Amino acid sequence: MENNDLRSYNILRKLKIISILNAMLLFKDNGYKGILRKLKEKKQNQCNKLSINNKMEFKKQHISIVFDYNVPIKEKKFHNKNIQIFKLMKNKSKITNNISISNEDFNNYFYNRSFIFVTNKNGKKCFFPYSITINYGVDIDNTIEKILATIIGLKLIANYDNDKNITVKASTFYNYEGSNYFSGGAERYLIDLHQVCKQLGYNLDIYQNASKNFFRKYNNINVIGLKVRDNEIDYRSLYLAKQTKNYIYQTQNKSQLHIYSAFYECYPYHIGPSIGISHGISWDHKYNKAIDGIDFWNNKRMFIESALACDQLISVDTNTANWFQTIDYKTGNSKFSVIPNYVDTKEFYPRKDYLKKRDKIVIVYPRRLYEPRGLYLTLAVVDKLLDKYDNIEFHFVGKGDDLDLKRIQTKMKKYPNRIFCYSKSPFEMHEIYKMADISLIPTLYSEGTSLSCLEAMASGNVVISTRVGGLTDLILNGYNGYLIEPNESDLLNTIIDILENYDKQENIKKHAVEIAQIFNKEIWIKRWTKILKKNNLNGKSSNIPLVEFYVDNIENVSPKIIETIKKELIQNRLIYIRSKKVIKDDNISCGLIQIIEYDEEVTNIPEKIYVEDKIKVNNRKEKIIRIS
Repeated sequence: MENNDLRSYNILRKLKIISILNAMLLFKDNGYKGILRKLKEKKQNQCNKLSINNKMEFKKQHISIVFDYNVPIKEKKFHNKNIQIFKLMKNKSKITNNISISNEDFNNYFYNRSFIFVTNKNGKKCFFPYSITINYGVDIDNTIEKILATIIGLKLIANYDNDKNITVKASTFYNYEGSNYFSGGAERYLIDLHQVCKQLGYNLDIYQNASKNFFRKYNNINVIGLKVRDNEIDYRSLYLAKQTKNYIYQTQNKSQLHIYSAFYECYPYHIGPSIGISHGISWDHKYNKAIDGIDFWNNKRMFIESALACDQLISVDTNTANWFQTIDYKTGNSKFSVIPNYVDTKEFYPRKDYLKKRDKIVIVYPRRLYEPRGLYLTLAVVDKLLDKYDNIEFHFVGKGDDLDLKRIQTKMKKYPNRIFCYSKSPFEMHEIYKMADISLIPTLYSEGTSLSCLEAMASGNVVISTRVGGLTDLILNGYNGYLIEPNESDLLNTIIDILENYDKQENIKKHAVEIAQIFNKEIWIKRWTKILKKNNLNGKSSNIPLVEFYVDNIENVSPKIIETIKKELIQNRLIYIRSKKVIKDDNISCGLIQIIEYDEEVTNIPEKIYVEDKIKVNNRKEKIIRIS
């Protein structure tokens, strides 16, 4: 470094703007221009810091009424005791017995809530999606009763305000519309983490990105889809800023602990206390290309700053923790705890004859059906293998997009009854591995320690895995499986070698089962339990039950059905309404009341099912309550 660079470096280090490594790269490539850019970034980051009203709290099961800034509030008692009053203010002056809010707080807190907005005759109408505007001067008590007698008005008591929960911010769990569960490893991880929280007496809610707001349940887990106002899902900086802000306003003063799955879901706005989870180095991508240090920083900034922001970090593999240690020693060495992925060896175990060669060899690809997980690498070798061997068949078990599924279906038409494609719930996957002989884990990039890999090992399958991500933590090549290069020829030749020498795979299978014991789920549960207890959570939280309604036409239901829905909402239950008639513009769904497709997959057993008298329901095994 030159003297000027050294002086500048010392200034930047004092201001905690730059690390030694980044400073060296910055001075080498950009000199003073780089310094100025870094100072500008620092200033911009300070401008982007959230200013949150930490005193804002919503009372559970209360109807929110917001008075416009130019509408006076008369001190009066409402007949309905479950009312919470807010006053919109141009400046934050105090109001006796009511809550005054700024315009900014109003926009952030109320955009995704249902409420009554009181304005004067010449005042503005509130165009928030779940608001109901009434004019000042009307009998508010009487108006509320009339509104609550309509199916549209029930959303006023449907706001979700559970407190003391543990909340997860994730990119996806369901698809963006909330109609299809993603059966990937990260989703399965959260299902099991929910059980750990439940055993400790805490409810775990998942918040995810969505193209529309929704509330779903999967195996008793609340999954809440958050839509960003006026923005499509594009994962650019503006979207990320709005969505992290959205999550904070939804969960502050409610959540006891924020879990980011993956850890960079906290970027650019973080709220704590927090635990970030790394499911592997997801920024390991085929489009990565070495240019220079500045380009590296720009491309990896989100991941590095997110790791620095989280209070604790859990990694499923050693690869991630070691990578961060090269960036920031303290973060990689002190913040990270490596808790490998796991397998329930009571559920995943070999069939009795797993060591014997069968007449038909079943090869399974048991994972999400898309390119990063090696789908197209597998499809590339299918033809050569099926043409060469008459005694093998392929099973693609997972979910994927239409384009990926079409590629598999093309192969299925070429080889009928030899290639199969279907999905199974996490609770059924043990059946697949017991049926399988060989399992393929041919990841190309973005991998941690695969749950599928561990489940296949525990089930006594011959596992072929690429040497990507944390898979090297699981497979010792030639001992408990085969570790290959991520290319077509290695995959093809390894499968052929196994098929030609199948009688010699006995030790590989035995060792796979033995090594899987080291990753027993009970060990994972104990380690997560210890970490959660260290956070000194106060008070317990409870989940809410699900109640379903089947109706012919949601826009024309009887007063009795409306009253029944109202009673269930007051009891803090999530309501699914399945309507035979599809409505184009859903202005009913909000919070705990949700219109879902009539034949949407059942992913959670409801506490009750109400069915309109004229409706016949043949596909449900639960007890049905008829209602007129």
